Amino acid sequence: MAIDIRATSYVPTIFLRNAELQAVAELPDSAKDILTPIFCLKPWKTAKLLEAAIVQIGKAFGDREYFLDIDPFEPAKVKLKETRRPAQDSFLELVDHSDNNQSWVDFFDKHPRAYPCIQVNHGDLASIRNQIDEFTKREKPFLVRLDYGNGQRYSDVIQEVCNTEHSNFGFVLDAGWSRDLLSRTNWVDGLVKQIVVLRGDDIPIAVTGSSFPDSFSGVDLGATFQILERQLFQQLQQNNNRARLVYGDWASSRSPSEGGGGGNPIPPRIDLATGSEWESFRCREEDGGFKDAAEAASNSKRFPKGLHIWATYMIEATALGDPNGIRSLHKATAVRINMHLYRQLHYANFNPAPDTDDEYPE
Repeated sequence: MAIDIRATSYVPTIFLRNAELQAVAELPDSAKDILTPIFCLKPWKTAKLLEAAIVQIGKAFGDREYFLDIDPFEPAKVKLKETRRPAQDSFLELVDHSDNNQSWVDFFDKHPRAYPCIQVNHGDLASIRNQIDEFTKREKPFLVRLDYGNGQRYSDVIQEVCNTEHSNFGFVLDAGWSRDLLSRTNWVDGLVKQIVVLRGDDIPIAVTGSSFPDSFSGVDLGATFQILERQLFQQLQQNNNRARLVYGDWASSRSPSEGGGGGNPIPPRIDLATGSEWESFRCREEDGGFKDAAEAASNSKRFPKGLHIWATYMIEATALGDPNGIRSLHKATAVRINMHLYRQLHYANFNPAPDTDDEYPE
């Protein structure tokens, strides 16, 4: 059965990094069953074949269906390499639009659980039409992702896509990463309005981006940061009551190019995700490290004591000094993303917390 892009309430963008994939893997099955992620394809670590990345998605998400896009930050990095692995050469073939992105189309013939995001950043209308026609023949629902600052001819692309006779597709309007994400509201709003003029409420429009901080310098225990992605979405809802808007974000991650620690050791930090805020607990190693940060986090009024998922178990275990708890920044990031995904997925019905069906050791 094809993925239903009209039934989803949350579309997170998941980069293929260890923390993100572990966060997805540790979600309860009941949450994975209703999640509609966009995984961003890139060569997996040192793997020889590009398909290794698809294998990793399967390990995290099981045999469920998902959308697949090209990691927008990866092509430039791969092209700079003097020597490349076969996986990297295969990856560059997928982003080569000289064949009207037919290589990207053909890639999905080998991966039936993956559904495509149309490659549009070059603004090549012939390529876009070829992809739409080919995926339509294959009865593949698709998404059309427009990235802030990483694309061309947005209005022309929307016009071309909206000429599609069927409605088995959706748009993703990505405001990118910024600590001032709301400054991009007008850009998103203009695209939403153009889509609505052309197709009314016929087409779902996912609005996404990231505002997770790139620096925690001076932050100690209990600093809070607004989830600006939610505020952006709510403003757009108020301004566009005819649009079929769907909430999305980058799952509380940043792009690989955005900040984080500089050249100095990063002090241990645990983040709590709520519906509208992140609360951060940063504690230097000499002051107690992850254990004391976890104690403070588990005692916070924002800690969801009635929620039994992997993230809450890991924080509570760390506070008790369990050696299997959080002992690295990677694990702390996976815990934050796991909690964030769950909270945003259940944003409208979190209180009381939904039953996860999963059991964790006491």
